[in-house]
Amino acid sequence: MFHCFFKKKKTISANEQSFIHVMEWANKIANRNTHALSRKKEALHDLIKIIMKPIQAEHIRNAYLSSPHNAITEIKFPMDFFGFYPTDQEITIKYLSHEDSPVKYSLKLSSDIVLPTCWHPSSLIYNLGSIGHQARPSGEFTQNCNHRVTLILPMMIGIVTGGNHSITQGILTGNGEITPSGLVDLSDELNKIYFNGKHWISSTTNQIIGSPRYPELGWIWEIAKLLTK
Repeated sequence: MFHCFFKKKKTISANEQSFIHVMEWANKIANRNTHALSRKKEALHDLIKIIMKPIQAEHIRNAYLSSPHNAITEIKFPMDFFGFYPTDQEITIKYLSHEDSPVKYSLKLSSDIVLPTCWHPSSLIYNLGSIGHQARPSGEFTQNCNHRVTLILPMMIGIVTGGNHSITQGILTGNGEITPSGLVDLSDELNKIYFNGKHWISSTTNQIIGSPRYPELGWIWEIAKLLTK
């Protein structure tokens, strides 16, 4: 259950209020007796998708709303996720290659949360209409060595580290799958920190230790705790 730390505040921000509402819905999903465990997890993953879709859309469209070379920067893990580089005492980040993982994951570009960032001026023009299905010049999206995604578990979100524009075309056309080039499993670290609607708080010291680039990353952290119960 998420921490209740707003009771003593006279006023809270819109983001903090949104966080409260999101977690109310998440707890309703998790506590419904009619849900089988697998259905609860799928429902919570659907909620994570709802939360992250606007961020995915902003990272795809922002370059088209900006002058060349002034677009939004790509999402980087762990800095953008936590707002700091965690020490092992704070968060132990377990990096695995896909080959070393006991589970083989594949992300569907049509439905899973994959987060590319459009930025390159020429690719912004020439990739549109070129990739996505057989009738297009470059055909359907097919993963190659330039297409790299780090999958963050248990949230099941993919952060693109290479091939942003081609992967974006797969997302736009609802076509293709991508195998993660790397995995980060945070399942065992979830209770070490908590999100208060604005900041990351150490569960040990109750001190502020950072803030995510987007508050939604804190929301899905707290939802992930319900996923792993």
